[in-house]
Amino acid sequence: MLRPSLLFIWLMVVMTIVSCNSAPKGSDTTISTGPWRMSLELVENTELPFDFDLNETEEGFEVIVKNSLERIEVNEVEISEDSFFMRMPIFDSEFHGKIIEGKKIEGYWTDLSRGKDYKIPFTATYGEQPRFIAKSKDEPIQLAPTWEAVFSPESETDVYPAIGKFIQTGNRVTGTFLTEIGDYRYLEGIVEGNQLKLSAFDGSHAFLLIADLDDEGNLKGNFWSGSHWLEPWVATPNPNAELREPDAITYLKEGYDKVNFAFPNLAGDTITLDDPLYQDKVVIIQLMGSWCPNCMDETKLFSKWYRQYQNQGLEIVGVAFERSPDLETAARNLSRLKEHFNVGYEYVIASIKNDKAIAEEKFPMLNRVISFPTAIYIDRTGKVRKIHTGFNGPGTGEPYQRFVDEYGLFIESLLREGNADNMAKK
Repeated sequence: MLRPSLLFIWLMVVMTIVSCNSAPKGSDTTISTGPWRMSLELVENTELPFDFDLNETEEGFEVIVKNSLERIEVNEVEISEDSFFMRMPIFDSEFHGKIIEGKKIEGYWTDLSRGKDYKIPFTATYGEQPRFIAKSKDEPIQLAPTWEAVFSPESETDVYPAIGKFIQTGNRVTGTFLTEIGDYRYLEGIVEGNQLKLSAFDGSHAFLLIADLDDEGNLKGNFWSGSHWLEPWVATPNPNAELREPDAITYLKEGYDKVNFAFPNLAGDTITLDDPLYQDKVVIIQLMGSWCPNCMDETKLFSKWYRQYQNQGLEIVGVAFERSPDLETAARNLSRLKEHFNVGYEYVIASIKNDKAIAEEKFPMLNRVISFPTAIYIDRTGKVRKIHTGFNGPGTGEPYQRFVDEYGLFIESLLREGNADNMAKK
């Protein structure tokens, strides 16, 4: 029989071992922390992989989703017994899964903004693993850094141009595609023999691109966006590839030089540019949606500009075209976006449908709306000075920085115009 002192020590050791292998918050499951590889099964034999880290903190679990240079911190993670739940920040999407022996999770990802029945199966496995598992030992092709691309080249209605930007180190590739409505954000993948494989997942975008290099040096392949969209694409090396100027795509119809609207904000109060808040101010109208990753990138920048220039006379209003079943859900999703980025400016809800035709009805003074986001820049007199279609964000590197520099100076010039006029009046 153990003496009392030895029994106490033995019990303490047992309790320590149990506590070290238990999940926080009273959970009675064990799951391995560290690197994981997630695979979304878009269709049979076609998987979209991405990496994440599962960490244990004092508050519980957190997940860090990794796409090239991007890191997405996910704090809404619940692990109990053998169940796994993760809600993505900002976007209305979540994971439900079953934990298998602490090193595997099987379940489904659902994008609620597309409906509760939009579900994609996934499998996650523990351990340091490559994003794409190479099956060939052939010497990889060397990609040119810039490509002139066309998506849906045979379609009369869906065809659109793009510019591919890639950085290759060995067989690892990172980069993105710039389009006239926004970029494909942070793509990451490999070159295996003569095949290029790229993927990205951010909670809304679930992108997979696979293409082969043909004998003429062109890329030909397919692009999957979740399980709902599949289209072909082709690309040719071209260091001088260009898209249309984003300031020339959407413009005011003849006879107009101003815009206005009357939409409810998140509290239900009607907001219009005739309100005192917007009088004698430089105003940016941001046509956007909480479901839109490119809008998220633009919101980060606009929030920074608002903090920087508000006291000089800048106002911004986000006009949302949501993908929601009702106004209550739309307001809740916009509130999450507003809180996540600490957005100081107003949001209004123009529609619970992200339909560009509806946007054109709500803003009949515009010739067309082809993109969320679209930003309308207005001077202190209420005159529209620029309309910028789309947003190519930080994943594009130099094009993004060029935009930040150019439009930062443009906003400062509009603010100075007003200051000079006010000084003259005095």
